[in-house]
This record gives sequence, structure tokens and C-alpha cells, in this order.
Amino acid sequence: MLGFFMNSAVAAPEKEYPRLSANQSASQDYEIVKLIDGPIDALYQYNNQSLFIAQSGDDLWKINSTGEVIDHFNTSDLYSSGLILATEGFIDWVFTGDKQQKSYGEIIDASSYSEQQLLDAFNHAEIVEFLDKNEKGLAYLYQNGKVEILDISNQRDKITDLVYMSHNIRTEYNIHQDETDINGNHFQSYNKKPGLFSFIKSEPSLPRYAAIKGYEKLTYHRPVGVVETLLENILGAIFVSNHSTREFGYEVGYSHVELTIKNQVLKFSVLSDEEFGPKRNHGITWLDPKFADAAGLKFMAVNYRRKYLAELNEKSLLPYYEEDVGLYVLRKKIPPNQSANAAWQLNYTGLHSYYPIWGYIEFSRADVTPAYYWLHKRRPTPAAAMTGDYGRKAEIASPILKMLPKSLAFNWQDFKDRNFRLVINNRDAWFYNADDTRIAITLEFDSDEIAQAFKQIGNINETTQLNIDMVKKPYGAELIVYLKNTKKEVRLNKLRFDYQEQAFTPKSPQVSSDKNQTALFIAYEKSMLELNPNVFLQVLEEGVPKNEIVPYASSICYYFARLAFQLNIDNKFTENVTLMNFYFDKIHSLINYNQTDDLQRKNLTIFASQVIYTGSNIQNTELTKKAISTFVEQDFDLEKETNRAFLFNVACYYALNHNKPQMLKIISRTLALGRDPESYLTDTDFQDYWQDPDFINLIKPVAVAP
Repeated sequence: MLGFFMNSAVAAPEKEYPRLSANQSASQDYEIVKLIDGPIDALYQYNNQSLFIAQSGDDLWKINSTGEVIDHFNTSDLYSSGLILATEGFIDWVFTGDKQQKSYGEIIDASSYSEQQLLDAFNHAEIVEFLDKNEKGLAYLYQNGKVEILDISNQRDKITDLVYMSHNIRTEYNIHQDETDINGNHFQSYNKKPGLFSFIKSEPSLPRYAAIKGYEKLTYHRPVGVVETLLENILGAIFVSNHSTREFGYEVGYSHVELTIKNQVLKFSVLSDEEFGPKRNHGITWLDPKFADAAGLKFMAVNYRRKYLAELNEKSLLPYYEEDVGLYVLRKKIPPNQSANAAWQLNYTGLHSYYPIWGYIEFSRADVTPAYYWLHKRRPTPAAAMTGDYGRKAEIASPILKMLPKSLAFNWQDFKDRNFRLVINNRDAWFYNADDTRIAITLEFDSDEIAQAFKQIGNINETTQLNIDMVKKPYGAELIVYLKNTKKEVRLNKLRFDYQEQAFTPKSPQVSSDKNQTALFIAYEKSMLELNPNVFLQVLEEGVPKNEIVPYASSICYYFARLAFQLNIDNKFTENVTLMNFYFDKIHSLINYNQTDDLQRKNLTIFASQVIYTGSNIQNTELTKKAISTFVEQDFDLEKETNRAFLFNVACYYALNHNKPQMLKIISRTLALGRDPESYLTDTDFQDYWQDPDFINLIKPVAVAP
């Protein structure tokens, strides 16, 4: 049952004391910024330096000396020393930033070591961890970026299990009420040297620089419903002696907090109540590093008030405080670069990714550090889990920025399909991967357009969003970028973007956004979706006599390559013949093919490969000859060609037409490029040569003939 007498709308605190999550608490030189949005388990410090690791479950975030999140890692194999130890290898990301798993060294038999020899080996290493894996005692010694393993199975009984460390973490260090997901152990008679990686102990009480200056009552919270309370009191009075009446509820409101740093005051509000004692509890865990160098960073964590939100009807209080849950840093203000008309932050909407959508923004001045953050942490869990006892998952909080962006780079990944299409401003990218789809995208902003967009939004008292919207389309999505606030939305149409290129698939060129280019793209897109080239060819037919297609040669080559590729995938060979004949009859002579245009050349190579494949598949020798005579024998220099798929198709053509010298020449080129020689021994196009001595001698050094 919901709490009784709760307000229908969540009240905001006084403007002088903004909510902590609003990121508006600042003085002349300092600011309080939310770094992680969601529950925090622990905070660590590296080697007494201003480098920190925040943890929430298996997620780890690295924070630099200026109080900015700079990296992320996910693991369940973190040990209390900072090493990440898995069965297959180790990762020293905490210390080096390297996320690659490294192999262990050979296991050294230490069964004959004396106690002093063991202690000497332990003391010589930078880090020592003791594991009891598969009932075999092992000591992992980290030194100079390598891990040496000592087999100490004869002393396995001296290695403690993980209960001891978990207990210490839970009672002394953990910010949450649950156990921190970290591994740690102990070896009898050996006291580990001070680690490079240490916990920052949390303090629930107010530090000397903090004070509560006021309180705003919001409501009266009833943990239990009226009927239940009344029934319990009646039954208790009848059947239980010395029964005390159950508490009716308690007051809830915002505490006004002031932090004083070097005579500068920062003010904010945070939810408080009187449930936990006579003094109002403001719900902040204070995390002050003992060694913070000159940076002087101070951290604060606000977590869910209870592990089980259903306890005492805690869910009814979520609207009042859930936005504040997370990790905050009090830091020196980061100097702005180029001032925007309004403060802004990045936002992501639309299709979700199974893996983190992460990236960073670069600014026009080279001396300004890029702003790193993750746009959307992960695909949401099922609704039942999201409304469960543990609240939302933690993810990085998008910082509020006050400078115009130059470019945005981010990664997007999905496991749904083996191919994924992304459209941005009349340009599309297709991604293929046998296992999953990874999209690495860089968006470059037009400086004049984005400056004008901020002016159109206007300088109002709210944070502008630079929104990245992934809108679902057939085969994939369209990415739309726009600025917005509560009153206006301005789309950005002059974005340039680049993306990772998969081998042997068409790559879209940069395009100008004029009406002819847009008409071409729309026609191409419709033909792609309908798997019928006629709409696209009709637009080209209208442009040929007017010479309107020449400026768009690079795009047209891509459209032909992409359509031919997709039509073959869907076995639309008749439609593909129409498309290909149209190209040879009406387009090729007009586009002024130039081998210095590398992207155009790559796309035409792919188109030529598809023509040869189509002609061979339906035994249309005339079509295949057009590809060979136009591209292979005239335009392309096969000695410089690197597309192995195209060259293989050419070799197939020469094999079927019994042009042995040309066939052997092409095969030799593909083998030099790393083509699998077995493919020539299994493809029946070459079966007439499987006993040919010249063919066998060419293949034999790298394969065994059947």
C-alpha cells in the first residue's frame, strides 16, 4: 500500500538550496558534480594518488585527479589488491589502463621452499594474491606488468577462504548494505605489504566542513497502511502484554546542507527524515581520501535507503530521492572552452544496445580534455526486475557542459542480427559480423550550424539536451541529432560522420545535402527496402540526359554496389540483371571513373564482384563478360587489387572459360594476399584443374591437393 498523505507532485526545494542531483551547487572556484548515477558499493584509491575506482557490482569506473570519469571496466574477478584474476589470465587495468587479458607465466613448484624463501618471494613482488583454485593452493606474484605463479599446494591449508575479506568489506568499507563484489584472501603468517590499491573508508557522520542549515518539510510518511496499523494495535492490546502502539509514521523533507571549502560555500538539498534518530539523517556517505594530493577531491555517495525497497513501504519515497542516488565529487571547477548559450548535456534515446553505448566528446581547443561518458549503460532488464527491491542499475551520469562540441565519438553494439544498417543525413552504413554487430561512429559537427542552433534554443534557465536518437528502420536504424529543451527542438543537418569499415562490404561516401542527392538517396532506399531496383533506376533515367548524375558519381557507385550486394543475398537475380545492365548501358560512361577516388574504386570493385557472381550463378555469360571487359581488362590494375573476394570471382571466371594463364596469375595474387588455398580445392569451378601440374604446384606449397 502506498504511503498515506503523500503529495501528488514531488515538491522541489528552495532555489537557494538546489537538489544535489541538479548539478547546480557551486562557488566561485568549486563545484559538486554527479559522476555515477545509481547505487555505489565502494570507492578505491590507487597508490595514495589522485586516481580512484568507483564500484557498483561488477562495474568499475576510473576517476582522474580532476574528478572526471575517464574509463570503465566490467568484471567479477576483481581482487582487493586491484588485480583482475581469471582462469585464463590476468588484467592490470587498474594500474595500467590496459584492458587486454595477459597470460600467466609458468607455474613454479614452490613445495621445497622454506618459509623464509616464500616470504622473500612475496616481499619482492609488487602485489601478492593467494587463491585456492581447484583445491590447489597458488600464490600470484605481480611484478613489472607480469604475473608469476607459485604452486604452494603443500601449504594450501594456510590460505583462508573469502568469507574473512567479505566480512571486513561489508562491515568497514562497503557503502551499500550488501557485500561488495570483490575477492580477497589471506596467507597464514604473512602480512601483506601496504597495497597499491586501497579502500576509502566511508563515514556516515558529517565532516567538519559540512553543516545542516535548515529543513523543509515535505510530507508525513506512513510505512504501513492505516488499516494494518489499527488492526495490529487492537490485536496487540488484546493478546500481548506490555504492547506498545505501532508508530504512525515520520516526517520527510529536504535538509539544507552547506559545505565550506577555503572560505567558499556550496549549498544543496537532500532528502532527510527522523526515522533513524532525533537528528535528521541527510542520507549521505562521506568519502574523503586520506591522500588526495593537491587536487583535494572529496566524494559523497547517496544510496537507496534500504536494501529491500518494499520494507516499510520505501518505494513510495522513491520519487523524492531516487534522482539523488549516485556518486558525487566536490572538485575545482573545470575551465570552460567555448561558451555555449546554455548549459547542455548529452542524451541518448531510441533503440537500446545489449552492451554499453560509450564514447566521448572533443572540443575545438586542443588543450581541453575530452569529456568521457557512457550514453546508455545497457539494455534495460525486464520490467519485473526494474521494479524489484534493488532499484536501477548504476551508470555514468552525463556531465553538464558549457562549451560547444567539435565531434562526438561513440560505440554501439547489438546481437539481434548478423547485419545492421545505420542511416545518418542521407548516408547509410552497413555492418556485417558473423557473431555480433559493433558500430564505431564519429560525428563531426559543423561549427556554424551548432553555434546557430544554440542561439535558436536560447539562454533559458534549464539544461539543453544534445540528443542522439536511434530511430528504428528496416534492417537497422536512423540516427537523428538535435538540440532540445522544453520549448524548442533544433535538428542538426550538416553532420559529417565516419565509421568502422568491415572488409569487402560497400562503404558509403560523405554526401552533400542538396535536393538531387536527397532524391537519389530516397529512391535508392525505397529500392533497397522493396528489393526492386526500378524506383532508383527511374530517378537515374531522368537525370542521365540532363547530366545531373555526374557530381554524384561516388554516391551512385555505392548505391549500385549496395543494391547488387543485397539483391544477391536475397536471391533476386532477375532484378539484379536489370540493375547491372542499366549500369553498363547508361551509367559507366558518364561517371568519369577515376582510380584516384579510392572509395569509389572500392565500391566499384564490390559491384564488379557481384556482377561476376550473378552471371555465373544464373549462367548469363554475356553479363559476366561485361564485368570482365569493363573492369578487369580496362579499368582495374589487378596487380594492385587487394579485394580477395573480387579476385576469387575473377579467377572462377577464367577457370570456367579455360583461360589458364590468367587464372593462375589471379590465384597467385590472392594467395599473396592471404586467400585460403583450400578454397580452390573445394570450389567446383576449378575442378578441371585439380590434377593439373601447374595448378597443383601453385597451390601445393600452401595446401595439399585432394
